[in-house]
Amino acid sequence: MRFGVHYLNTYLPALDGPVPAVYQQLFAQIREAEALGFDDAWVTEHHFHAFGGQIPHPPVFLAALASTTQRIHLGVAISVLALHHPLHNAEAYAMVDVISNGRLEFGIGRGATPEEFSGAAIDYADSARRLREHAAVLLQAWSDAPVNHHGELYDYTDVQVLPKPVQRPHPRIWVGASRSDDTFRWAGEQGFHLMTLPFTYDPTVLRHWIGVYQDALRAHGHDPARREILGKFHMYVAADDATARREAEPYWLNYYRVAHDRGSWNVPHPPSPADYQDELAKRHIIVGDPARCADTLAYWRDTLGLTTVSGTFHFGGMPHAVALRSLRLFAERVMPALAPAGAVRAGR
Repeated sequence: MRFGVHYLNTYLPALDGPVPAVYQQLFAQIREAEALGFDDAWVTEHHFHAFGGQIPHPPVFLAALASTTQRIHLGVAISVLALHHPLHNAEAYAMVDVISNGRLEFGIGRGATPEEFSGAAIDYADSARRLREHAAVLLQAWSDAPVNHHGELYDYTDVQVLPKPVQRPHPRIWVGASRSDDTFRWAGEQGFHLMTLPFTYDPTVLRHWIGVYQDALRAHGHDPARREILGKFHMYVAADDATARREAEPYWLNYYRVAHDRGSWNVPHPPSPADYQDELAKRHIIVGDPARCADTLAYWRDTLGLTTVSGTFHFGGMPHAVALRSLRLFAERVMPALAPAGAVRAGR
């Protein structure tokens, strides 16, 4: 499996401190993740709210991160294509790929927060159409030919977009799919990789959607064995199970209180300790001692066919030192338990 760290900051000033300090802590955690052998570092785009809004323009964050790392891949999960000009987006993320010497992982999606669209004065009803047409323009922009596109939303003639990404023909593209057959099918038709949120659905529902994706891959000449399926989870590891559950609870509740305040589609009511216990029971949160965490991830790998996981290790105002302790224990005790026999990972 591939392993990544994932950041969607729920900014709580009283716990997180000044924003410049938050950025420096995130940079330090990602540098530590690189040293520990993680493959990827992902950030999520959000706007106009404490729920993710401190990283509203991921290419700026990722370009800064590229200068302080050497190996770890740098991903956006996701770029909300419907909120952006496709040529400008192509330029910005190509710069990240160049600055990082070919380490960009490019996740795309339509977005799931209508308030961000209303804040930007963009009609959310058009988001699916904007996703598809923006993606088509962006792929042209990353090719060696000028952009010639005459669609419903965008019209360009002989536009030369620079720079070109280091990765050819383009960086790996992932689709964040969550709520419709159409998005899973489109991701497969295009041959893109898949990003999922296993904690938001019954496994049978997500298995159905992954099947739709894989059927579309095959129907359009793409090999499912050469495509990645990512699952994203909140993660917290401690030496013993009871300690991990106790220590993670207040930060998980903080995170989801901010998500509920934002109106997040999968948080219908303010979270409670009972919700936390229910999520643990459903294995929606990867919390526990190393053996429990490894077993839970193995369950999701085997149930959904996940090839890569990304963990949100720092959430809900968790102190930097606490997040680092969990991150290190995960790398030292959980990752080796899920590695193929004989595999050797980079790191300490």
